[in-house]
Parts: sequence; structure tokens; C-alpha cells
Amino acid sequence: MNPLGLMFLDGTAMFAGLAVVLAAGAMFVRSGTGLLRPVLTVLSLTGLAAVLLSAVPLPGWLYALWILPAGAVLVLGNLSGAAPALRFRAFAVLLAASVVVLLVELPHLRAPRIRADAEQPVYVVGDSISAGIGSGERCWPEVLAAATSLRVVNLAVPGATTQSALAQILRIAESNAVVLLEIGGNDLLDRKDAATFESHLDQLVSVLRADGHAVAMFELPLFPFQNAYGRAQRAVARRHAVALIPRRHFARVLGMENGTLDGLHLTQKGHDEMARRVAAVLRVESAPKTD
Repeated sequence: MNPLGLMFLDGTAMFAGLAVVLAAGAMFVRSGTGLLRPVLTVLSLTGLAAVLLSAVPLPGWLYALWILPAGAVLVLGNLSGAAPALRFRAFAVLLAASVVVLLVELPHLRAPRIRADAEQPVYVVGDSISAGIGSGERCWPEVLAAATSLRVVNLAVPGATTQSALAQILRIAESNAVVLLEIGGNDLLDRKDAATFESHLDQLVSVLRADGHAVAMFELPLFPFQNAYGRAQRAVARRHAVALIPRRHFARVLGMENGTLDGLHLTQKGHDEMARRVAAVLRVESAPKTD
């Protein structure tokens, strides 16, 4: 995948867009930028597009809070008669709104620390990303088990959705396991509406949490205008105290060179990298010794 496409898939396009719009806005504030206005206008519009197409699952009101001053700075920058003080005030509001956006989103970029006792089983509930497609690769749950000495049980099934995954979790025998959810990609590909997706995901997680399992979920890599799926995942995660593995981890495995067989299903290199990223967020603790 080319770097530009990956920026949209993992959400970093939003941060690049913010930076471009702020830089253009700062230059718009200056007087005597007549010759630069067409260039600054193109930069501003490009930055605005990057933010809107990044599919970062921010609340709609927060997007509006940012877009309004960004648009005001762009319009005032192209009005020859606009007072510099007015341009400056519009830019100040834009800067403040950008800070709010960053404060809301940055915590979601922090990788969680998922605690697992050495004797505690780890179950993977997922689709063909975790189950493979029968092409001979050693799937990432198996690689993870070898790398960490944890007992990892791979319940993933090709083609699984948030609804069908209920059958997978019935195979979890213990009542206090760590469950890694890599699920939802097929819901997205099937164009399931976001409300139904959230309902099925909520039901799945509710059952897991009711059984006392610790749950961590991969955020889905999202293409433009798929924000609602990310908002649904975050809403379910907040509701049930589920750890979220930021979408950049999944996206960068899909986007790495020779990481996939077909743009989606993982090669051995992709499985190895996915296992490495999961191992990095797991905190394996030894069971206490008894006399």
C-alpha cells in the first residue's frame, strides 16, 4: 500500500491535515499575502479534505467545532478587505478548536497494557485475518503463543461477523480468560449499517464481560466516511471497559510491504508482525507462588 493510502487507513491523515490547515491559516493572518492566496487556498482545502476523509471516529459536533473556524479563516484570507485583527481572531479560534481535537483523539492513540497471568488462557475471536485462508501460513495467534509462552486458543473462523462470532465464544471453557477481539471487518465489507454493527458488537462483548473475561479489541482500519464504525467500537468499549488496540496497529500490518496476500489476508510476514504488535501490548505476569 502506498504511504498516502496508509495515512488514511490508519487515521494519521487527520493530523497531517490539521498541521497543513494551521500552517496555511497562520500565513493568511499576515497582511500582504495576495500572491500567496491561491497557494494557501489550495493548501487549506487539501488539509480540510485530509481531516474529513481520515475517518477518525470523533463526535460529529467536534468536527463541526473545527470546520467552522477553518472555513472562516479560509474565507477571510481570501477577502482583501478583511481586517488583520479579524483574521487573527478567526485563526485563534481555529487553533483552540484544533487543540480540543487533539486532546480528544490523542488518548486513543495510546496502546493499552493488557494484563495476562502466565497461566491464564488467551482466546482469539476473529475472522480470516486471524484464522488464515488455508494458504499454509502460521497464523498470528500461533506465532504469539510461541513468542510469549502463553496458552493461546485461536477460535477465529473465516467469514465471521460480530453476529456469528457469538458461536465462537461459546467454545470458551474458562470464566476468567483474556479475549482478543479481531472482528468487524466482514460487517464493514458487507456494508452493514453502523447501528446494527454496534448492536451485534455490544451483544458479543456483553456476553464476554458477563462471564468475567478481560476483553481487548482491535480498532478497525477505516476508509473515508466509515467513521460511524469506529464510533460504534469506541462506544461499546467505553460501555464495557474494553481495552482498544489503536487502529494504526492493524492498519500498518495491512499496509506493510509484502504483508498481505491480496491486500487483506496476511502473509507469514504479516502474521509475524501482527503477533509482534500484540505481544508488545500484553503484560504477562507470573502466577504467585504458593507454599
